[in-house]
Amino acid sequence: MTEPGTPHSLFASALPDAFHAVPAAPASAATPGSRPRQNWILDPVQDALFIIAAPLLVLALSLLAFGALGAEAAIAAIITAHMIMTVAHHLPTFIRVYGDLDLFRRFRWTFLLAPALPLAFSAAVLAYMAAKDVPVENFLYLFILLALWDPYHFLMQHYGFMRIYDRHNAAPRRLAARMDLLLCAAWFIFIMAGSSEWLPSILEDLYRSAGLSLALAMPPRALGLLTATAGGLAGIATAAYAGYLFWCRRRGYFISGAKLALFAVTFGVMYLTYVPNAVMHGITPAWTFKAGFAAVGIVHMTQYLAIVWRYNRSLAARPGRTRPGLFSRVHVRGGLLAAAGYVAVCLAYGEALTGPHGGRLLMSVVMALGFTSTLLHYYFDGFIWKLRHQQNGENLAPPEQAGATPQNTLSWWAAGGGPGAGKVLLRHTLYFVAPMALLSIGAALLWQGPGNNYVGRMALAQQLYQDGHEDQAREQAQLALDSMERQLPFARRMVELQPNPAHRAALAYLIYNHSRYRNLLLPTLAGDRLDQERLAHYRGDLGEAIDELSQALSGGSALAHPGAEKLTAEEAQRALDKWQAELARLQGGPA
Repeated sequence: MTEPGTPHSLFASALPDAFHAVPAAPASAATPGSRPRQNWILDPVQDALFIIAAPLLVLALSLLAFGALGAEAAIAAIITAHMIMTVAHHLPTFIRVYGDLDLFRRFRWTFLLAPALPLAFSAAVLAYMAAKDVPVENFLYLFILLALWDPYHFLMQHYGFMRIYDRHNAAPRRLAARMDLLLCAAWFIFIMAGSSEWLPSILEDLYRSAGLSLALAMPPRALGLLTATAGGLAGIATAAYAGYLFWCRRRGYFISGAKLALFAVTFGVMYLTYVPNAVMHGITPAWTFKAGFAAVGIVHMTQYLAIVWRYNRSLAARPGRTRPGLFSRVHVRGGLLAAAGYVAVCLAYGEALTGPHGGRLLMSVVMALGFTSTLLHYYFDGFIWKLRHQQNGENLAPPEQAGATPQNTLSWWAAGGGPGAGKVLLRHTLYFVAPMALLSIGAALLWQGPGNNYVGRMALAQQLYQDGHEDQAREQAQLALDSMERQLPFARRMVELQPNPAHRAALAYLIYNHSRYRNLLLPTLAGDRLDQERLAHYRGDLGEAIDELSQALSGGSALAHPGAEKLTAEEAQRALDKWQAELARLQGGPA
């Protein structure tokens, strides 16, 4: 039995880890001689709409938005909807956790103390940032922890739904669960690696937000090798799964059509929207991984809202199992109006923690609450949804089995008291505070050093020089150079890992500005004469910058990057023309 707060529950669990041990229905689950019927979470129509076909519906709506709004506005709308719905689907977790009396009694200290540490830590960080006048947006470095947890959470939810739909399969439970997990994990890893953006973006966030240069430890061809290996393993897993299905059919075991449809639709849409391919490029060339990640993320929310609504309705129908009052009344009543109200309240929660807020204090409060809400959602889901336990199984059982004796008799919260307050606090300090502290130390060191905003320091140096403050201008110029020298190895590695136009443009500007400051500007400010050696270095670097920017412009996609968030192809072309003319003059050719 795994207690909440252990490494397993925190890092190796998520929503459907909840479901990976679903007991196989015994042969007696169906009438002798009859074929088991497909079980549903809501009903065939609603499951098709909100769970199985949801990826296709959301993709269709996203493509309509691209056609109606244009690429830039559509991507912004999809990402905004994803952000709101991401936070919105946290609320059903808390409704269940604090509304289920048996569950709350069993894990009382976990549910009371778990919110305290991330919220207090966030408040302390934001107070420090305010005292040091660090922009409040820099607090997003902590969200890297959530970005690392999110894909696993999504994968396990999908796997959990597959296990629910496989309820009537009489194959050995452990074999059935492992085969489903193998298929899901193999394809998920292949698609995430094949996207060529998720891992590089995480590495870039770690570097720019927390000062962790993990990308430099990754071999240049590591991503390609990972993708090829994952693709091969996905093929092997698919062949093995096909053999497993054939074996089930030969033995007369139930094969869930809903489960297979859910897998095919989900991973088919994920491949189309995550991995660069000719189909999506032909439909809308401006489609991006970020748009795909947000669109599929919306599906995750609709599925979660559906299953928690079903669970809480079943729970509320059992006398004494839920808190009296609004929770019981709304869920017992059910119906379209109650369901619409439930969704509206969840969306309002999401809007409140993601919408724009004026003033540093209010923004700080909202960001701390948003971070805490997401962390708790992942953490709580890791152990409240294990369907092998009696309470989960009985509340998600098909209606025709509602009065039957539950096959899963193991119960967490009936097996004695949960861990005490001191033990819970110690565990949460270790599992929550340790990774947050690691990221925070890196971020604080980054804020105290030259930072990553060399463009801002360049602008400040120029303004100080124009105002006659030459010493201060030289100091800021040196800090700009220090920042550029720190970033240059990372920028080169990002081009090796992911040679897209944005990374090439970032490297081109960095090479140009770094060489100009190192070989021309700072020596001039120091009163040194420009020698031929410095000019030769500058000519070589200028040629490299021209080559990188030329390749970036030929790539055909966005060039914007940190420090040049609104860079357009026209602006980049003007810079390229200027650099080429400068190189021609330095080489003694015609301007």
